Amino acid sequence: MPLGKRAKSTAPSAPAGIDALPDGVLEHILGFLPSPEAVRTCVVARRWRHLWRHATGLRVSCLAGAGAGEGDDGDGPPSPKRIRDFVDRLLLLRGHAPLETFELRFCTLDEDDIGDDGSCLSRWVQHAVECKVRTLRLENIWVDGFELADRPLVSQHLTRLELEGLDLKNNFCDFSGCPLLEHLVIESCEFWDAKRVSSESLKHLTMTSCIFSKDSSTVIRAPSLVSLRLDGHLYRAPVLEVMPSLQEAFVRVIHENLESGCCDDYSGDCDDEDCYSCYGAVDGNYKCMLLEGLSEAQNLALISESKAFIYERDLKWCPTFSRLKTLLLNDRWCVAPDFTALNCILKHSPVLEKLTLHLSSKGPKHRMVMIGRYSPTDGTATISEHLKEIEVKCEAIDEKVHKVLKFLCAFNICFIFK
Repeated sequence: MPLGKRAKSTAPSAPAGIDALPDGVLEHILGFLPSPEAVRTCVVARRWRHLWRHATGLRVSCLAGAGAGEGDDGDGPPSPKRIRDFVDRLLLLRGHAPLETFELRFCTLDEDDIGDDGSCLSRWVQHAVECKVRTLRLENIWVDGFELADRPLVSQHLTRLELEGLDLKNNFCDFSGCPLLEHLVIESCEFWDAKRVSSESLKHLTMTSCIFSKDSSTVIRAPSLVSLRLDGHLYRAPVLEVMPSLQEAFVRVIHENLESGCCDDYSGDCDDEDCYSCYGAVDGNYKCMLLEGLSEAQNLALISESKAFIYERDLKWCPTFSRLKTLLLNDRWCVAPDFTALNCILKHSPVLEKLTLHLSSKGPKHRMVMIGRYSPTDGTATISEHLKEIEVKCEAIDEKVHKVLKFLCAFNICFIFK
């Protein structure tokens, strides 16, 4: 049952000795093949006729060269209708045999291709859930009309969920119905209508290049989270609720609040606490958006690619980072002459042991590393007495880097070249 035409000369054959393997092992191996290829093994021998139906993985893609099979004319990716018919037929014939992995990748469909059956994605996901799938990957790449329904995902077996290029609705982002879900990866997804992402069980969360609402902030509630990567976002930053078990966190702000309605938000100069665009439309009584939720982290990296309004806003209510041992900051945190941001976060990190600063600078393109040692003076310590190492990385020592070093020396920090 391939997606395209099958030439007689391309019929697969079993490698010598593979027939000696038990059915369960063969079914596991077939689960790593693109599903059209796995189905083609039914012609290998009588024993193989139904093995594909129990493959532990289903992997379907309409990407050319990604195992989607041949098109209707034998060349290029299959037509949207053929993909849809293939998946429907595949799921029907294999029934509800247990699944470890279900992977769907689409990038060539549009609303006209799909017709009136835009709900097929949710139907396929529900079938995978009924097959007790543990790992679910959906890659949609902005396919118009091909969306997940706005209802919670409920599974007693799902442990890992990966989403890319999807429009995520509010109810779908309620993962309370997935008590074993521990890994969530979200890339290039839209959160226009999602007011909250919540999971009691989630331990590892990665959100990359996501698009949030201009009008209100999405709240992320994951009290069991151990690691977080929030790498770039457009429009409003999400609100992070406190994560008591957080060990590792990486947060990189690129551009934010663009076109959100405030004339000052991009420059970071908005001081009007009545400004709806910058301070309003957040459910609950949240002052800090990012830093409060990160306050329990043990290892933290805070990166800003531009003057980050959201960090400046949060620092007005800077929390105490009571467990923070290692901290990485880039040059946007080290703004002369008063170094307000750097000074603030150092004073609110009482057990900090290692500080790393990545400073960009003009000059020859060779990397320099300087190691600083902190010597607290009795009764005058304003930063962590546990601070053992300060590492400064730059391309060359220019005026900007010199000012940072001078500021740190005021804390009795002496540097040597590494």
